[in-house]
Amino acid sequence: LFYIMVCSIITSTLMCSGVALSEALLEVRVLLGDDCVLRCPAEDRPGVQYLSVKWFKEGTPPASRLTGVLTRDLANGTVRRYLGMQRAAELRGESRDLHLPNATCADAGYYVCHLSAPVGEQNREGRVLLTPTDCPAEDRLTDTYLVVLAMLGLMFALVIFLISYVILKNVLKDRNRTPKKVTFRDAPLGPLNEDDLRSIYTLGPKGSHKVLKGLQGSSRVTCS
Repeated sequence: LFYIMVCSIITSTLMCSGVALSEALLEVRVLLGDDCVLRCPAEDRPGVQYLSVKWFKEGTPPASRLTGVLTRDLANGTVRRYLGMQRAAELRGESRDLHLPNATCADAGYYVCHLSAPVGEQNREGRVLLTPTDCPAEDRLTDTYLVVLAMLGLMFALVIFLISYVILKNVLKDRNRTPKKVTFRDAPLGPLNEDDLRSIYTLGPKGSHKVLKGLQGSSRVTCS
């Protein structure tokens, strides 16, 4: 009993929210330049008056965005083309099938036929895969590969930036380092002047004043 109640709740929720039920996928092959007809695989429920039929084309992965092709109001039969759609397409008579004249390689891809149901009923939709034959085999990078390549490029640029930053930091550190004065033991010593003697007198003990004074006096006697 609990299982039946859960199933009934889920069914009523789907009917009220208008979730589309997808049918089996169909595949249509067409020669380049020929006209092709894409049959709407969405099966309507008997007794349900659907509001409109809409055709969309899916974008290439990973950005599978739907692009509107044509829509028809089933009440009055008015057919409208979606804004921005340049491809010639038709919904002939009372048929829900999509007619595409002069098929090209650009027409390849998945198409979606959507039946809009009134409130309380389920929308229906089905997908059709159109495959034009004799299209040139080209190695084309999809959006996924482009994203991967972009990420690899950014990572490589980041590594180069970090290496350059470390090298520049070390160079500036070495440049700002204060050079140390090195005195070699075997280097020749120059003659002492009066300033050097005064510094020795200042730094030396008190008794060194007499010694220095005697040295200065003896140097004067010798020079005279």
